[in-house]
Amino acid sequence: MNIKKVLPAALVVLAAAVCLLWILLFNMNAGTGNSATIKVGGAVVNTVNLNDNTTVNVQGKNDIQLKVVVDNGEIYVEHSDCPDKICVYKGRISKVNENIICLPAETIIEIQGDSKEEFDVSV
Repeated sequence: MNIKKVLPAALVVLAAAVCLLWILLFNMNAGTGNSATIKVGGAVVNTVNLNDNTTVNVQGKNDIQLKVVVDNGEIYVEHSDCPDKICVYKGRISKVNENIICLPAETIIEIQGDSKEEFDVSV
């Protein structure tokens, strides 16, 4: 067996395993959020409690209307006037630092939580 051929493949497998482990640990440590902020054009327009089932109509940029629903501790975009609907297809989110972004409407929905629950991965 030639070590020069095996070593690069082994390093690739090892790197992939480390990345997968890091992703799994990050997702397991992300706590469930208790609120969500809704920003349009960088400004906070609403903060919702994820324990209160409600519907919020958000007027985004470029005359795009979004229907945001809070249901059983999760938040999602039920409808958007944007052309691509990526924000709708994102589905439900509930973990700290998860977000839904609608670029055409310049709207971001981000889950917030207690500081003790947040998992900071910055270096």
